[in-house]
Amino acid sequence: MTGSLLQRAQHVSETALRNGALQPLSTIIETVCEGALRFQLRTLSSLKYKENTQRIKQAGNHTTNPFKPYDPHLFVCDIGPSHICLLNKFNIIENHLLLVTREFEPQTNLLNPSDFKAALLGLKEIDGLVFYNGGREAGASQPHKHLQLIPVKPGDLPLAMQLSGFSDRPEANPALPFHQAGIQLPVNITDDPDAGSQWLYNHYLTLLDHLHLSHKMKQTTIAYNLLLCREWLMLVPRSTESFASVSFNALAFCGSLLVKNQHQADTLKSAGITNALLSVTGAMTNKSGKYA
Repeated sequence: MTGSLLQRAQHVSETALRNGALQPLSTIIETVCEGALRFQLRTLSSLKYKENTQRIKQAGNHTTNPFKPYDPHLFVCDIGPSHICLLNKFNIIENHLLLVTREFEPQTNLLNPSDFKAALLGLKEIDGLVFYNGGREAGASQPHKHLQLIPVKPGDLPLAMQLSGFSDRPEANPALPFHQAGIQLPVNITDDPDAGSQWLYNHYLTLLDHLHLSHKMKQTTIAYNLLLCREWLMLVPRSTESFASVSFNALAFCGSLLVKNQHQADTLKSAGITNALLSVTGAMTNKSGKYA
């Protein structure tokens, strides 16, 4: 990479917006508090309903692979030996980046040290959040393996206070209202991406085992979400992709949720966002990896 990753993303975004390659989704943001928990609820703008609906439909189209070939207008840079960095075509957050494997790998594959190296190279440049949707039930919209990076500092996440509570051991964080496990990262882990990526990979496998997410032939038997920043790593097991027709991806577990319309927003608030998050993560019952 040459120059700041964020600066490059901003430059490419400006050009991609002008030529129509970048097609953002318009949302209305609402803060919802449930006790000590603060959530950010984004509702697609009704003023741009037709435009948003068409873009969401296109984003979920599995008949073609948008990364092979990728749109050159969305290319930001190479990132590590095995990945490229692209703009998210249908972004909600500005400068939302995708870290995509050069060669096709299934999104259900286990992450490997090369994936974590790409993530750390991104986090070294941008103090943000990397996330991964491991399978359809975890909210994955494309089958080609890719991580995602948003330039939102961990301290600015809706559940920032609760997410800061991980320890230096792989275990559940009692401050979070859903099933998960995570670990605090060593200081300055981005300084050496090679050593850091191996550390992350080893602890990723440990967290999979801690959550009883068995893995065979490079894949897990249960879908999960992964969230990673400079301070912590968290895995969330998934039992289902949606609650009351509202789909959740990894961002839901840092407190940021997207709904398609006001009816979905009202349904989610009425049921309780905390209840919804707990519902889609399932309840671990025993060491066999079965969930209620």
